[in-house]
Amino acid sequence: MEIEINGRRFGVITEHSANRNGIAKLRDGAIVISLPSRWSSSEKERVRRNLLKRAVRAIARGRWAQEERRLNFSQGQRISAMGNEFLVSFSSAPRFRSRTVDGRIEVGVVEGHPELAERSSRMVRRELEKALMPRLRERVERMNEAHFGARLGRLSLRDNSSRWGSCSPDGSISLNLRLLFMPEEILDYVIAHELAHTRYRSHGPRFWALVGKVVPDHLERRRWLRENGWKYPLSTASGAEGPAGDAHQPDQRSLPDYFCEEPY
Repeated sequence: MEIEINGRRFGVITEHSANRNGIAKLRDGAIVISLPSRWSSSEKERVRRNLLKRAVRAIARGRWAQEERRLNFSQGQRISAMGNEFLVSFSSAPRFRSRTVDGRIEVGVVEGHPELAERSSRMVRRELEKALMPRLRERVERMNEAHFGARLGRLSLRDNSSRWGSCSPDGSISLNLRLLFMPEEILDYVIAHELAHTRYRSHGPRFWALVGKVVPDHLERRRWLRENGWKYPLSTASGAEGPAGDAHQPDQRSLPDYFCEEPY
């Protein structure tokens, strides 16, 4: 199947996978729609139509970029996360190193290193995780005790580019680092969503009923996340250049190269 958008033709490919999500992405000039093989035929077709419609609309508006978006950081950038303010500071050093002192994330970078931007941003992400993980863990445990009573495993943060969270069968929960920069009611919705998976693995009526008991306005929060999540700014202010003199502040107003229809 092919479809024409703004005078350009795109192939449309449907694949089946073992994932829990239905996603669409650009690959080699084609819109690739991947659907969980365990879904019913009617559910696959409903989500396929929805994803294709959203992909076409985004491409037509010039809002869909093929390259992956990751969290990058720049010199002098001020970050607001979970009610805390951080200032990013890069300086030359004989080796990569980092520390956080009084809200200042200090990163020593090796000038001219071939992976300078990625290594330096990775260290900022690591410092943010170290600073915020205790509060995040307390938040997850408090919600679990109040509503779910599940046996939890490991809690982790990841700079994911396609999903907001995941829950493994042993109760280990992973959350997207970007959630820490968003309004806390959005973070709470995703936490509730993943904790609900400790009871129900699929996204059936019982799952959503449980989420609704904990977060009655979850439909509004889901809509906000879908519309704003990947473009929500993490900075209150930012510098113009990165540690190597190259601007690498991410364009968070562009959509990444995928859509998540399920589970969020």
